[in-house]
Amino acid sequence: MKIETVAQRYHISTSAIRYYEQQGLIGPINRINGIRDFNTTDLERMDFILCVKQCGMTIKQMKQFIATYEQGDSTLRERLAILQAQLSASEEQRTTLTRSINHLKQKIGDIRIHLAE
Repeated sequence: MKIETVAQRYHISTSAIRYYEQQGLIGPINRINGIRDFNTTDLERMDFILCVKQCGMTIKQMKQFIATYEQGDSTLRERLAILQAQLSASEEQRTTLTRSINHLKQKIGDIRIHLAE
């Protein structure tokens, strides 16, 4: 799959994909006549990167996880700990965001009541 197709599939720029490759998060990507050709494994890695990015994982943390992953099954406990820590942080962010959303809803309700008077 060409880089443009991957970019469209994930709704990201081709430069973002190149950046992830440059940072060692994906790849090296096979090339056919100099054109990147993404395979299923590359796309699975892209899924992971975008998922943990949405959860707030930094590039540095992603690199650490991927380096650990590439060491094999002997690192399963370490990988589990990394993912559990990220999940915990994401759940805390969700709780904070839920509180903020509820506060906004309350303020909107207050304004609507005043507008109706």
